[in-house]
Amino acid sequence: MTMRELVQRSGLDQGTVNGIKTKIEEAVEAKNLILSNLKYSLAHSVKAYNDAVRVYEAELVQFGIPSEELGIEPLITNTSTMPAGLVAA
Repeated sequence: MTMRELVQRSGLDQGTVNGIKTKIEEAVEAKNLILSNLKYSLAHSVKAYNDAVRVYEAELVQFGIPSEELGIEPLITNTSTMPAGLVAA
């Protein structure tokens, strides 16, 4: 059953239907905004983690310790490896 059929069978007036439609659209927009913010926060966190791993690896090399001994691998991401100023070396 389509939404149009459901509305026709319900006997609701057009104003009520439009109000319901508006509320649904607003809810979907709000959820999409939340998802967008979560995706940004995740990318930001992964970038910060990967930057920290790179800084620690560089510090270990300066002390003659192989970076493999850190035992932490950067996460796969689509963010760059350019410095973001999130970790002070």
